[in-house]
Amino acid sequence: MKKNIILLVYLLSTQVFGQNLIQNANKKFGNQEWESAAKDYTEHLKKNGTDSSAWYSLAFCQMKMREYDKSIENFQKAKETNFNPVFVDFNLSKAYALKGDTQDMYSALESAAQNGLPTYTRLISDKEFEQYQDSDRFQKILKKVELNAYPCLSNSNFRHFDFWIGEWDVYANGRKAGVNSITKAKGGCAIHENYTTAGNYSGQSINFYSPVDKKWHQHWVGSSGDVYNYIETKREEGLLQFVSEFMGPQGSITLSRLTFTLNEDGTVRQLFESSSDDGKTWTPAFDGLYKRKN
Repeated sequence: MKKNIILLVYLLSTQVFGQNLIQNANKKFGNQEWESAAKDYTEHLKKNGTDSSAWYSLAFCQMKMREYDKSIENFQKAKETNFNPVFVDFNLSKAYALKGDTQDMYSALESAAQNGLPTYTRLISDKEFEQYQDSDRFQKILKKVELNAYPCLSNSNFRHFDFWIGEWDVYANGRKAGVNSITKAKGGCAIHENYTTAGNYSGQSINFYSPVDKKWHQHWVGSSGDVYNYIETKREEGLLQFVSEFMGPQGSITLSRLTFTLNEDGTVRQLFESSSDDGKTWTPAFDGLYKRKN
């Protein structure tokens, strides 16, 4: 009985020691104490060789310590023990880059990109890749990673309204009515509008495709308090049409129809129409022509 108790105490103390060891290693890793953390990870892995996270962290420490061959070997062990291969390949590419092994760097980075690497800004900013950024092969990888990070850029539904993007002078009845700046949001999932006139009026809108109802939406707010929540009613190549309810100054509710049409010469027609009979008949309210600024 006494021997069993001693064995139990030994096993429990060993388990606690192991837990403390990996906790200390992770704490040192967070504090960027690379050498000390690496020693703890190495000790931990003597009895926990399937701990993929520890292999990955050890490899990362060794990369920071400029022990590139050991780092590469242990990144591979992290992959073999089922650590996320995208993260492994990304940091493998860094280790290869720091070692000066260009071909393996490209291969690891291409593998990461093909498997969904989304770290677009890291590829631009991380110093390990500075000397490669102007190469055609790196730019091809960068483009793939950009699409991984921002899937709207490659989705035709989100790109349908791109014909409206630009810096425009807006004309009505042959006279300049205002200027409009139409820009794509980072990632390409929304389009911003910033419209100003020579007078007091201005307004902004956000335009986006919703995968829920598979329609485009425009939310407009004008400086006079006018608010429209447009929803797509028609979509064709070079054409997008919306309808929204609108509350007038006296509180009456009417319908507003907004149609954008791309013309052959690159100009864009923006037609506002209103209806007070629930869409049975429509009356033109504003017929604008967008011309790109020189």
